Amino acid sequence: MKNIDGVKHELNPMSLVALVLSFISLALVTSLFFIPRDDRVYSLFITIDTLICLVFWLQLTADLIRSQDKRAFLKTHWPDYLASIPIIEPLRFMRVVQIFRVIRLLRSGQQVLQHVLTYRREATIATIVLLLTVLVTVGSSLILIIESKDPAANIHSADDALWWVFVTISTVGYGDHYPVTTLGKLLAAVIITCGVGLFGMVAGLISSFISEPGKHKQATPVADQQHFEQLLQSQQKLLTRIDALERKLDRAAREKQQQKTPATSSSDSGTTQTGRSDSEPD
Repeated sequence: MKNIDGVKHELNPMSLVALVLSFISLALVTSLFFIPRDDRVYSLFITIDTLICLVFWLQLTADLIRSQDKRAFLKTHWPDYLASIPIIEPLRFMRVVQIFRVIRLLRSGQQVLQHVLTYRREATIATIVLLLTVLVTVGSSLILIIESKDPAANIHSADDALWWVFVTISTVGYGDHYPVTTLGKLLAAVIITCGVGLFGMVAGLISSFISEPGKHKQATPVADQQHFEQLLQSQQKLLTRIDALERKLDRAAREKQQQKTPATSSSDSGTTQTGRSDSEPD
């Protein structure tokens, strides 16, 4: 599990997704002031806001576990915890603190791109969470608004709309709730297409973890430098051994040559003496 700290935490993909979800949550909470409490859309927005709060709590808890200095993390992000309490909608405006904090760090687009490229799998997970939240929010809201105008509709409440959108995204299609209007059917077609692509991303992410389990571990610059130094030392040791081996081979070759030279001289002298004795008269 990767440790997080400081700017790296604020610019990691999940934090950027939390930024977008903060805007969505603020838009939902703001719209509640203009919607009657007995309206079905009001109940739907409350439910969606509660789900987004759950995502916030999961992200904050994961970041707290991975943080190197947990006390400093709590000092910095305690407004985020308060802003993530469900049911109490006015607390959601405390998310503005995180929004300004992240926007202040987004001035360097190159740094953001570097973080996204470094944590590619986390960026994929963040994209899946963001797309799923947007599909659920937009899809359930639109289908409830569109279908509520038709007397033959079977989607009447926030629960029906949420259940329909989850079933449609997963392409299961139980058939207990379905759109009857033309706009509702077009919306269903768009959500089904997006759901197929979403689950394709999930399947690709799972296969990447199975096929290449260690690829997501990025080497740090310090580790790269140490690895380079170790390779350099190994090469120097190898060159030293090769030089010693070459010297031994040269020494062995010279000794072998020296051994051959006396033997050849002795053979030549023996041949000369034999020739002389043969030439003498009996």
